[in-house]
Amino acid sequence: MTVEKLIIKNTGFVFISSIANKLFAAFFIAYAARVLGPGDFGLYAFIGTIGFLFFSFANFGIGPMAVREISREKEKAKLLFNNVLALRISIVLLAYPILILVVNVLGYKDNVKQLVYIVGLTAVFSTFSNSFKILYMAYEKFKVPSLVSILVSFLSSVFNILALYYGYGLKGIVIISLIGNVLGAAISGIWLRKKFFKYKFSFNLSVWKDLTLQSIPYAVILFFQQTNRFLNILLLSRLPGPLPGELAMGYYNPPSSINKLTMMLPYSLKQAALPTVSANVENTQLIKDIIKGSTEKLLVLIVFPLIVATTFFPTEIITIIFGEAYLPSVTAFIILGWASALQVFNTPVSMTLTATREIKKFIPWSILIFCVNLILAVPLIIYYSFLGAAIAFLVSKVIETFLRNYLLKTVWGISRLGMMESFKVLIPMAIIFFILLILHLYSVNNIIILILAIMSYLLFVFSMRGFRRKILEILRRDG
Repeated sequence: MTVEKLIIKNTGFVFISSIANKLFAAFFIAYAARVLGPGDFGLYAFIGTIGFLFFSFANFGIGPMAVREISREKEKAKLLFNNVLALRISIVLLAYPILILVVNVLGYKDNVKQLVYIVGLTAVFSTFSNSFKILYMAYEKFKVPSLVSILVSFLSSVFNILALYYGYGLKGIVIISLIGNVLGAAISGIWLRKKFFKYKFSFNLSVWKDLTLQSIPYAVILFFQQTNRFLNILLLSRLPGPLPGELAMGYYNPPSSINKLTMMLPYSLKQAALPTVSANVENTQLIKDIIKGSTEKLLVLIVFPLIVATTFFPTEIITIIFGEAYLPSVTAFIILGWASALQVFNTPVSMTLTATREIKKFIPWSILIFCVNLILAVPLIIYYSFLGAAIAFLVSKVIETFLRNYLLKTVWGISRLGMMESFKVLIPMAIIFFILLILHLYSVNNIIILILAIMSYLLFVFSMRGFRRKILEILRRDG
């Protein structure tokens, strides 16, 4: 199987898993938004943010580094994995008391602190079970973890909806997550021993030192990227503003949740391509082809539809999914839609940077982007609440996009001119967008705009030779 087909196959597994997971999550979020209301829904977003950041920080960037190293040296897979597993569990256990200390120092309410304590325990078991994905990714076997992920997502969504239906509220959701992760850790541990090898916790300090040193660039970049992604929720929870913190988070969370759905394909591509890029890191031409091809596909499949949807139909999307109570989120939805489009556009570069040992060159820029968001978000939230948070995030993504060309040149030696072929799709996209914009400004009915948008997009996709060839292949196969 060629490298391109292997990446496409693995991306397909991860993407299908992501679609299923996001669909299940979307049904739950839509239900939870209506049952909880903006206030408690904002608190739900805060609890989820704390859990995600704690899990990311406690794992110290070891995951992608381990995938990179095991994919290069499979003969050392058992030695590396045993130490990686022990190191990750040790870090998360040591970090748990720090989490407890932080939420107490910041003075959150007792009910919030109790939920955070449970979320922290959940992260311990999640760290254990998620460690096994490292082996599957390193060996480029994405089918099993993808199927397991779909099953877990379905069951968690069903039980979470039942918890809300029977009136157990946020605490019920958090406890269900803990129970699910405990069972998941047990099942994953048993399955891996049968399919790979009998792993064990290994405490080799020299190996730990080497793993830690290699993980530091990943850890620093991951910390600032993930913190930047969730920073605004944290700031909204503590900063004074026109709206109470829980209500502000409640209005910020719907557009944020919807736009996270757009990252399914980019994240799937990132996970699937990491071991392949790591194993071929010396092949600059291959890296260049991967970046060019994935950039073009993401522009067509994600960026353009996202910009059209969030620019012309934000009110309809918010109302259908979350209800009229969340209509104040519409403007933030438009802003975050453009920010997410830029984030998707930048994924191919960040994907390849993760696979190279030159990743340390990206550290100053990750810090810069984080600082821009922080510096802007604080005053903007104080004056404009969740809308200010959305504006700050958009500005940080604009700056990140300008850094893209610099990183391509310094890390991979790929000039801006050499990447221009990826932008040939921008001209027809811009033409279609401005036609739709003119119709929108002249108050043409949104149904007509939607029909024209779909028809012009389908014609645009079919006009591209690569997409047309794949479509015709599928039609011939079905015929």
